[in-house]
Amino acid sequence: MLTTAPPRSPADALAAQQQRVAELLTAAPAAALRSRRLPDAEHVRLVGSGHFPAYAAELAWTPHEVAGHLRDSARVFTARVARLRTEDDPLLPDFDPTAADRVAGYAAVPTSRLLDELREAQAGLLAAVRGVPDAERARTGRHATDGALTLGDVLDFLPGHQRDHAEQLAALLR
Repeated sequence: MLTTAPPRSPADALAAQQQRVAELLTAAPAAALRSRRLPDAEHVRLVGSGHFPAYAAELAWTPHEVAGHLRDSARVFTARVARLRTEDDPLLPDFDPTAADRVAGYAAVPTSRLLDELREAQAGLLAAVRGVPDAERARTGRHATDGALTLGDVLDFLPGHQRDHAEQLAALLR
């Protein structure tokens, strides 16, 4: 008799992908984090997957820039989860991950500090996601450009977003 594993919760799926990201970044030589660029074949493979069709510019990033983005997005999504849990129909501001000043700012952060900040932000995001009871998944908000969404939509997006960037890091650090 075949048994199937129960579906993973968004928190468990997120934790697994965050662990993968951490392992990839920790195992990489420090110099590679600031210099590696995605090979053309990997760019072609990734540009059609996950969230990259809408955010193809992210594929030009170095591993250091990916780490900066994941730090920033963890902070943004932690705040979104909190607002969706505590406010009635909040308006959530847009977050442009490819804004030139944002991406350029990552270079100013020493790699060791950036990785520490990433770990802290990722832990905060995971704690926020783990703290959401199923009964709150239907809470609603509005994204400034994407429109109506639920807390469940956000929770379901996060593991895939993390997976997409883990795949990007794996390709960058081969």
